[in-house]
Amino acid sequence: MFKVKASILSITVCSVLISGCNSTPKNNASEMGMKIPSWVLNPTTESGLIASSCVVASNSFAMDKTEATTQARAELANQLDTRIASLQEQYSEKITNPDETVSKSKFLSTTTQFTEQALRTSKVIKVDYAQMADQKNLCALVTVTEEGAQSLFKQVMKKAPVKLSPENETLLYLNFTKAENAQ
Repeated sequence: MFKVKASILSITVCSVLISGCNSTPKNNASEMGMKIPSWVLNPTTESGLIASSCVVASNSFAMDKTEATTQARAELANQLDTRIASLQEQYSEKITNPDETVSKSKFLSTTTQFTEQALRTSKVIKVDYAQMADQKNLCALVTVTEEGAQSLFKQVMKKAPVKLSPENETLLYLNFTKAENAQ
């Protein structure tokens, strides 16, 4: 009797473990039956800034490309805003003179136009379809080159009320271009 109960208990435990393993949620796009280009999931670049976006495909390639590109550029704008905010914060730490607060606030308010200029130089470098669940999507990959990012940095620093030493400016630029600032 004890052996029968132990056997039943063993079978039950094994069944629960096996069914539990089978019900583990899939968390990889390809495991879920999706065909998404790797550059959509993990956009990377050697230099500059990069972003991707996908939209549900309609019957108009041009319209879908425009929409996906616009969304990717909005993501680039967010990255630029984050980097500029970080730059401004680091700049403020370098300035210790309390009389500079008025000048610093003017400096902070002039950077939106620079972001818009940098986005105008952005380029679509890839466009492709992706299958997500039962829907076809069109995806776009957009970049701002390293030259564009460097130009943006120089424009922001020209508006700075106090000029920094070349060493401090180089440090700010290196922090500005770091990918961690974009997150």
